[in-house]
Amino acid sequence: MSSAETSFSQDYLNPYHGALLLQKLPIFSEFSQRELERIYALGEIRVYRSDTNILIEGETSVGMYLVLEGQVGVFKSGKFGSEEGHLLTHLGPASCFGEMSFIDNKPRSATVTTQTRAVVYYLDGPALHGELSQDAPLAQRFYSNFARVLSTRLRELDEQYILSQKQLWKLALSRRGDDSECQNSQKSSPSPSR
Repeated sequence: MSSAETSFSQDYLNPYHGALLLQKLPIFSEFSQRELERIYALGEIRVYRSDTNILIEGETSVGMYLVLEGQVGVFKSGKFGSEEGHLLTHLGPASCFGEMSFIDNKPRSATVTTQTRAVVYYLDGPALHGELSQDAPLAQRFYSNFARVLSTRLRELDEQYILSQKQLWKLALSRRGDDSECQNSQKSSPSPSR
């Protein structure tokens, strides 16, 4: 990479500035500036060219990433491990990914690929766990916030699932030429609650 490709704002090296970035994430929203500076100092800045895999589905690693600059795409492999992945979402600045590995230590569930040049902050899982193990109140806030984030995501997935089921049902009925029945079924579909 040329120096222009590897350059980034020197502010990213400043723990005070980094703490302000972390505070934008729901997982860290209830932390003090000083606590966030301690956590930010555990990580590192990484620069990636466009079209570079940051995470690969199935590989084992423990750490999370915060997008500082650029765009990444999150992809899930196709049926039966086909090469072609399905785009799940795009993530830009102030978005994080890879955080599930903090909890379950399982292989990565998706591939994350840069769509532009990207500058990311990487926080190593064992380093964060070491910091949290020395500060029980900090650990409690982290895991409580983490649970809230997962709950929000689960609710959003429920809504997406219901919407996709309604769309599939409508498509199936329209292929049968029974569009009026489809409209009636949409009105009577209950929504799940958690």
